[in-house]
Amino acid sequence: MEDADNKSVQVTAYLPKDVHEQLKKWMDDNYQRSVSSAVSLIVEHFLKKDGRPLGDTDLGPRVTALEQENIPPRLTQLEQQMRQLREALIAAGAISLASGVEEHLAENTSIEGGQFIYSVKEAREGLSKTEIMRRLDLTATTLKRLAETERTTEEKYLMKVTGWQLGSGERPKFYPPPPNGQGQG
Repeated sequence: MEDADNKSVQVTAYLPKDVHEQLKKWMDDNYQRSVSSAVSLIVEHFLKKDGRPLGDTDLGPRVTALEQENIPPRLTQLEQQMRQLREALIAAGAISLASGVEEHLAENTSIEGGQFIYSVKEAREGLSKTEIMRRLDLTATTLKRLAETERTTEEKYLMKVTGWQLGSGERPKFYPPPPNGQGQG
């Protein structure tokens, strides 16, 4: 009779779908592959917490064995994922930084233009007549007098003095001559 009492009993249970989904999540979190072993662990744990005697059943060694079996491969996988993520972030950051540095250099690099210094951004966007006059330290009256002396317009006089070209439009801006004799776009 005692032998029959000490043998394990197989239990068959039908779980509602939502309980089964929760069990599957618990199994993933606790490195369990078998539903029956997972249910056994949960029942043992519940009974132990509930203060009911379990005899010699101790979950410690089983949990330690499961951790030793499952944690190293998961850590290796996590390390690989973290390395890949780090490499992707570095690559994305490098691309972002490179374009930012190029833009910063383009806007803040000074160019000596004979008469005055200007930035790449100013060359791209052009300078107004007033800005060129300010950089050449010319007043409107002085510019007018000098243009009349040369028998030309103020704009043509500024083009002659600076070597810059006049753009088109209602309020045209001046642009530096293109490098290597290329045409203005």
